[in-house]
Amino acid sequence: MNSPHPMRDLILRIYDRAIDAIVIGLVLVTIVVTAFAFFDVLVNVWHLIPDVKSSTVDAGDFRDLIVTVLDVFVLVELFDTFTGYVRTHHVRLTQLLDVTVVFALRELLVMLYAKSLAPEKLIGLCIVVILLVLARSLTGRVSPSSGP
Repeated sequence: MNSPHPMRDLILRIYDRAIDAIVIGLVLVTIVVTAFAFFDVLVNVWHLIPDVKSSTVDAGDFRDLIVTVLDVFVLVELFDTFTGYVRTHHVRLTQLLDVTVVFALRELLVMLYAKSLAPEKLIGLCIVVILLVLARSLTGRVSPSSGP
């Protein structure tokens, strides 16, 4: 049976293929970026090894290593979101919340470790993290197919 709107169907097919190509391109870029970030972690650890042996680890270098490791975790969560979309053509709310929680925790840890966080910002960021974790917990209990 022929569709009553062949032009619309063609445009939608082109759109679907374009979106698929872009998302797959983003997945490939994310793989490369994650690999470079992991390599950066390895290089930072390699440079810290002599300092660890002599017990003179520079706090700034160690902080940079921690920030880089946390960045890798954020990239891994983003990568999981992109690959989930490629598989299902849907972005699940739980995946978005996972990325956001990891990013918010990264920011919180970086600011705490740098000791550059005002008490108001600390409380605000903690409230955001708590709300995100609660929202994530709720999304795990409620499936999209269960409606009223």
